[in-house]
Amino acid sequence: MKKIIYFLLIHSSIVFCQGLEWSGYFEPQMTGMKISDKFYQISSNKLRLDLGAQPSDNVEFGANLIYMTYHGKTEWNILDYLPDNVTKDIPPAMKSAFVFTYGDLVAPYGPSFHARPDRIFLDNAYIKLTFPRFDLTIGKQQISMGTGYTWNPTDLFNSKDVLDPTYEQPGHNAVRFDIPLNNSYTLVSIYAPEDEWNNSVKLVKLKGRVKHFDFSLLSAQRYWTFTDYTYFQASEYDRKVLGGDLSGELLGMGVWFEGAKNFLDYKSGLKNSQLEDFTEYVVGGDYTFESQLYIMTEFYHNSLAPKDYKDYTLNTWMWMLNSELKSLCQDQLTVFVQYPVTDLLNAGCSTLYSISDNSTALVPTLIYNVFEDVEITAFGNFYLGKEGRCYSQNLGNGGLIRLRYYF
Repeated sequence: MKKIIYFLLIHSSIVFCQGLEWSGYFEPQMTGMKISDKFYQISSNKLRLDLGAQPSDNVEFGANLIYMTYHGKTEWNILDYLPDNVTKDIPPAMKSAFVFTYGDLVAPYGPSFHARPDRIFLDNAYIKLTFPRFDLTIGKQQISMGTGYTWNPTDLFNSKDVLDPTYEQPGHNAVRFDIPLNNSYTLVSIYAPEDEWNNSVKLVKLKGRVKHFDFSLLSAQRYWTFTDYTYFQASEYDRKVLGGDLSGELLGMGVWFEGAKNFLDYKSGLKNSQLEDFTEYVVGGDYTFESQLYIMTEFYHNSLAPKDYKDYTLNTWMWMLNSELKSLCQDQLTVFVQYPVTDLLNAGCSTLYSISDNSTALVPTLIYNVFEDVEITAFGNFYLGKEGRCYSQNLGNGGLIRLRYYF
């Protein structure tokens, strides 16, 4: 009740604030899934209030306040959906540690072992100052890196949901400098503070354009923690990243590449032999036909993930589910097809294929603009792989309906 009162007080004060613009949306969502012989339902309600002000050409303020509630089956034991060969050796006393609430795992506001199912929070709150030679942005802000659609090897801040990769990402507390060097090149510097300097994210990125292609080169350093879920002990690494991306047009097609080399320097904790220097990259392309049929395909490689499904362990499964690792398998392919059935209705389907273990997931999608400012999105998820594979049938099949009203 206190949260609701707090929200109403903020909302009321906004209405009377001169020069402060506000908008937002309300988003109820219903998810259903069949796992084994049971059908489960989860629903959520999300209210987002976007605030903004620009009192002068040199100052810009932005913030997003979100209130979320979860209902239905909000408690899950992850072990119920993992292969028997990776869970059989877990002591019974430890199995309760794998129980999560729905709000812990759902993107984009998880994962977190300590998240509460209902919450109110500031997703973004920042100020942007424009000087003659650079822009400075301070506060909790959107940080997106890379050109990939489903995966972004150069993004140290976000991990996308492969079933819904275009959904909005959370804000991150950081200080950002954007320094134009000339008409073609910009230098970006980001510092995301943590408890110590060595644990903070330091990133420098050079963005430019050559003929029909945009490109960037990136160097970054961050503190990285992996949890060993067999013993529930953490291992700490210093992660250095060198990477870049490229996007443009070739022979009438949109094309892109994004890649990164990661260097891991072990610091402390339980050392894991699976963790070593690794390479990630994405290669993709898209094309729109005269009929407005749109096709996109993307290949992703992660050398840190196992080549063979027989090498999937409890750790690799949990690292993927907890966004410590972006992929369970080493090589994946996604194909997305979309067609505007009418001016108001778009139909599409994503196919996620694990080349490493020969498993597939299908995600059919419908987006319908019902009225002005009202949109309905519906998609299903059907896992077709054998037990123990990346897209195993054990994960369950289901679907989601999401309504969004903009105000």
